[in-house]
Amino acid sequence: MEINSQKHRLAFIFRSLFFPFTFPDVTNSLEKRNYSITLPPGPLPSAPPGGRIYVSGPIATKEGCNVVLDSDRKILISEGTSNEKIIDILEDLTRIAKDDFFVDMDEEVDYLELTSELDILSDADPREKIEDFFEGIEAIKKFNEILGTKTSLFSIDITPKGETPTSKKWFHITIEPRVATPRRVYYVRAVYRDDNKDAVVKFTREINSKILNLIKIIEAS
Repeated sequence: MEINSQKHRLAFIFRSLFFPFTFPDVTNSLEKRNYSITLPPGPLPSAPPGGRIYVSGPIATKEGCNVVLDSDRKILISEGTSNEKIIDILEDLTRIAKDDFFVDMDEEVDYLELTSELDILSDADPREKIEDFFEGIEAIKKFNEILGTKTSLFSIDITPKGETPTSKKWFHITIEPRVATPRRVYYVRAVYRDDNKDAVVKFTREINSKILNLIKIIEAS
C-alpha cells in the first residue's frame, strides 16, 4: 500500500475586522523572501486616497507550494503536494504576518484548518474491503430487506463523537474506493480544524501515516 498522489491545504482564518494583507504590501513582503509572484497579468484595482487594495487567488509560489489569499473571507492559505512543505510555508507566512504587518496571530486568527485529498494504491480491493468492513451489521440486513437486494456502504466517514461540523474543533475523514479505479485505489478526503495551531500542524505532519493506518484497520477486518 502506498500514497499515489496527495494534495494539502492549510488555511489561517482571521477574525480581525480588516484583513491585514493589502496589495502591494503583501506581494512585496513575499518577493523579499524569494517567493515568485503569480498575480494574473493585467491591470490591478486602484484604491482612492487612504483606501485599501485587496487581491484574492494564488499570489505567490515557493518550493512547490502556493500562497493563496481569500480577502473576502479573510483567509491566508498555504497549499501543495507535500504536507511537510506546506507547514514550512505556513511558518514562513506566520513570521511575515508578525514582522511586516504587525499581526498578533494568537489574537487575530480565529482557527486553522487543514483540507487534504489522497489517492492510496492498494494490493487489496478497496470496494471489497469496505463491503467486508460493514458485513454483518444489523442495519445493513434491514437495508437489504427494504431494497430487495444485497447492499453495502460505499464510504467510511469518521468524525469526532458528539461534535458538529460548525465547531472550531472538528475533523471529517472520508475513505472510499476511487470511482474510476475502485478495485485498486482508495480516495481519501480529510478536514481537520482547531483553534489550537499546534494541534493542526501536528495532525498535518502525521496525516499520511494516520490515513495508512486507518486503511490497514479496514483491510484487516
